[in-house]
Amino acid sequence: MIEETSLPPIQEFGGCRCGAARYEVDVTEAHTLACHCRDCQTHLGSPFSVFFIVPKNKFRWISKPKGAVSFSDTAVRQFCKSCGTYLKWVGTNSKNDAEVNVMTLDNPSILTINEEIFTRTRMPWVQPIEGAIQHFAGRH
Repeated sequence: MIEETSLPPIQEFGGCRCGAARYEVDVTEAHTLACHCRDCQTHLGSPFSVFFIVPKNKFRWISKPKGAVSFSDTAVRQFCKSCGTYLKWVGTNSKNDAEVNVMTLDNPSILTINEEIFTRTRMPWVQPIEGAIQHFAGRH
């Protein structure tokens, strides 16, 4: 009989550019998305954002950021008031998940992009990511 073993947790750390906000996260079950929506584009000044989703209980603030902004009633974006780094998206309909800016990980290359969302507003000079599931609108 083969005994089932679970994977050991992949514990990572991340934070803002100045170090005022820090977090710890288990990315073992992380699901990573590139978002091409206009909110992400204008908020970050970038053609898309890259974020990962983990169960909320796998994410812990070591030192919580002091900034928060909301552009609608669907979410609050947490950022560092000292350096401006955008760290986390807190959606009103995603109470069981933590959605975190991949580039704030100390080692962002540990994750690969699983899906691209809101490709209808992808910049024409940005190519689809090979192997990533494509969604014309939001997550399904």
